[in-house]
Amino acid sequence: MNLASIVVLVVIFVLLALAILFISQNGGWQGGCGGNCASCHNKCATPKSKDEPKS
Repeated sequence: MNLASIVVLVVIFVLLALAILFISQNGGWQGGCGGNCASCHNKCATPKSKDEPKS
C-alpha cells in the first residue's frame, strides 16, 4: 500500500463515520423513534393536528 491508497481509505472511513453520526442524530434507522418505543407510542396516541407547527 502506498500513501495515496492509505489516504483514500482514511477519507472513506471518516465519511462513513460522519454519515453514521448524522443518521443516528436525526432519528436513526427506526423512523425517528431512536429506540424509545414509549416515546413513539405516545406520539401516535396523541397525534398533532395539521395546523400545529412541528417541533
